[in-house]
Amino acid sequence: MDPILWLSGADVAATGVCDLEQTAGIVQEAFRLYDGGQAVIAPEAALRLHGAGQDRACYSLPAYVGGQVGVCGLKWSAHGSAAKPGQSRIHAAVVLNDPDSGRPLAVLNGTEIGAARTGAVTAAALSRLAPAGARKAALCGAGGQAERQLQALLLALPGLEEIAIWSRGGVRSRLLADRYAVGGTAVRAAETLEEAAEGADVVIAATSASSPYLTARHLESVSLYCHIGFHEIAFEAVDRFDSIVVDAWEEARAVSGQSLFRYWREGLLPEERITGKLGAIVSGALAVPRAAPGQRVMFDAFGLPIFDLSVAKAAYLRAREMGLGTSLPW
Repeated sequence: MDPILWLSGADVAATGVCDLEQTAGIVQEAFRLYDGGQAVIAPEAALRLHGAGQDRACYSLPAYVGGQVGVCGLKWSAHGSAAKPGQSRIHAAVVLNDPDSGRPLAVLNGTEIGAARTGAVTAAALSRLAPAGARKAALCGAGGQAERQLQALLLALPGLEEIAIWSRGGVRSRLLADRYAVGGTAVRAAETLEEAAEGADVVIAATSASSPYLTARHLESVSLYCHIGFHEIAFEAVDRFDSIVVDAWEEARAVSGQSLFRYWREGLLPEERITGKLGAIVSGALAVPRAAPGQRVMFDAFGLPIFDLSVAKAAYLRAREMGLGTSLPW
């Protein structure tokens, strides 16, 4: 049998697929395929070693992406405890197979792929849902996912005047802000959550919180809220949004530990409150008014393995052209 290709994190980075502008194009095409029924997601299997209610588990995420991508495979993601600054607490691998023959193609370090595609999904949401003329954004969290969320803000909303970053303890938020201090948008660390959220048009929450810290009071000025992390927003805050857009609903509602899906399972959030999916907006099948002071929009990113597989397939093809990776016998 033909050998498979092993791509390390450095190999993946060298292909350039995790540069957010490139990832964004790959993710948008995956959205279109998904909305057109050419991508399939199997139910997530979660191995919870530390009890329910915490974002500490191992997740098995199989999927198929058709069209020109043409791949099936698996994302295996392990979410650990808090990591050191500059390190991710999420570690992932991606396995790629040919969907027709079943032949294994590659195994990749998927950690940075996961972070980049999450940022690219946020960029897609921001570019279509953010209020016109947004001036200030707040980013909650400064861990492994946060830098990609910051990049998404800078990519999709270049007209922002200020991005305030808040994290518990403040050390990581200052380090992250310092790395992006030079540019047209003022990026700074906020001492408190209240300071970060005050006057913000857009808020992104990207933490592993196991209990909500964002209340309606924190979101008074906010037109668009992007939920990237775990259990971060109180129900009374969710209930204030006029539109709720998701990247997935049926696949996530029974299994996800995110706030939105918990509230649905608790009977607090009727399913008719869900306006639609971002994939339908990207493909042009659904029109949702942009967020505005009188039109509040929430976007929830459950995270779909079709994005990881699509980015990983692009990395695999580029790596073959560039002579990257290690060929291993199967």
